[in-house]
Amino acid sequence: MRLFVALDLSAPLRDELALLRGSLPNVQWIPKDNYHLTLRFIGEVTSRAEQEEIDLALGQLSWAPFELSLLGAGLREHTKTDTLIIHIEQNDALTALQSQIEKLLRRAGCDTLKKRFHPHIALGHISSTRREESARWVQAHNLFRSTPMSVQHVTLFESLKGFDQRTYVHQAEYAWHPNMTLVPGEEL
Repeated sequence: MRLFVALDLSAPLRDELALLRGSLPNVQWIPKDNYHLTLRFIGEVTSRAEQEEIDLALGQLSWAPFELSLLGAGLREHTKTDTLIIHIEQNDALTALQSQIEKLLRRAGCDTLKKRFHPHIALGHISSTRREESARWVQAHNLFRSTPMSVQHVTLFESLKGFDQRTYVHQAEYAWHPNMTLVPGEEL
C-alpha cells in the first residue's frame, strides 16, 4: 500500500481551483477530487505492523487549528513532464505541523525525506517542451488567491494506480488534538 499524509481540501476550495483548469490545451488536468496538499510522502508500506506504527505516530499529533490560503500559480520543472501548481501562502503553523509529522514518522521507522518541504497543490501535468505556454498560464493565474481554509485535521491517504490517473483513498483522519475523535460525515 502506497501512503502519504496530506490536507484534504474543502469542496468549495476544490471548486475554486477547478476553475483554473482548461485554460491551457493539452494538459493532463488532475481531477478535482484528487486535489490535496501533501505534508509527508511515506511510500510503500507492506506490513500490518508498519501501518500500525504509522497510525500510532499520527495519533500523537497535536496543534492549534489554523487557516491557510493558496496564493499564486507556479511551475515545477522536471525532465519530461512539468507540473502546474498553486502555491501556499507562507504559514508558520503549517510548517510546524509538517515538521511534527516528519519527526513522528521518523520515530515510527519511516525513512527520512531528502527533499525540503515546499507546500503546493498540483493541478495538472504538461510536457516540458511547452514551457513557454506554461509560463503564460502561470502569468495569467499568478494573482490567484483562495478564500482561507481552516485546518483542523490531517488525512492519511492510500494512492491507488488507475488506468490514466491515481485515485486517493482516505485511510484515516487525525484531529488537531489527540483526544478528539472525528465522526465520519461531521464537519468540525
